[in-house]
Amino acid sequence: MTDDCLRLLRQHRRLAELAAFPFDFDLDRAAHGHAEPVRLASGGSLEAVAGSDTGGTYFVCADGSLLYADSEGSAGIIGSSVDEALEVVIGLPGWRDLLSLSPADGEERILARVAEIEDEIREYHGIDAERAELRTALSLSDRSPVELLGMLHTALLRTEPGFLLLNADEGCAYDLLDPHPRPPLWESVRHNVSGDPAAEPLSTWTRLAAEQGMTELARVALIRRLDDIDLDQGLLLRPGSRKELDLSPLLWLAGEFERLGDLPQAGRARRLHAALQ
Repeated sequence: MTDDCLRLLRQHRRLAELAAFPFDFDLDRAAHGHAEPVRLASGGSLEAVAGSDTGGTYFVCADGSLLYADSEGSAGIIGSSVDEALEVVIGLPGWRDLLSLSPADGEERILARVAEIEDEIREYHGIDAERAELRTALSLSDRSPVELLGMLHTALLRTEPGFLLLNADEGCAYDLLDPHPRPPLWESVRHNVSGDPAAEPLSTWTRLAAEQGMTELARVALIRRLDDIDLDQGLLLRPGSRKELDLSPLLWLAGEFERLGDLPQAGRARRLHAALQ
């Protein structure tokens, strides 16, 4: 975990200007903060260190990981450190258009997509000389696009459970920055369920996760469920009814959040319960 690159960018204006353009890692934008107040569900620290020209913000987390939050309500880890993230941002200037790719797509497809995006960028401005200069000045390796895509993919998969970003006022979670599937909760906990795990209620797995010390895993699953209900209250319809709601899941969620010590989310569940009565 290092932030040598961030230190160099802060010390040398020329390097900061190169990072800002054409690589859209603009230190000056950090002073403006994010488009809305945000916090991590885990309670971990966030420090805004740069921004993008589309309104996104780069945050350093407590362990040094770099989280990117866009202005559309999505967020994800893009590096285990600022240095690693900058390798990706500089090495793949079109990285936000590569989020749907993974190493499983294979070298040929990855290289073709990277070439397509970079050719489009070159129609408007240079990136090659700028990339070489910045890599040399920051002592970054000249990694292949395939390796960089693998680094980005690995980082993105670390977003949950430890780095779930919330709107600090409303408590709802940001979407994941990428579309890649995550394993179901039951694959992460020890259990002796003999039937189909998918048929078990969420409470089975969140309770086990919490009991086995995986508090953040349980918290993320509960927040996502509350978000789903908040967006679609049809999920509360009693079986066979088109109008009558069963509000007990909201009380259950409130109780589970209280068990985890997450009073803001518990209060959010209770407020929604009261509003729907």
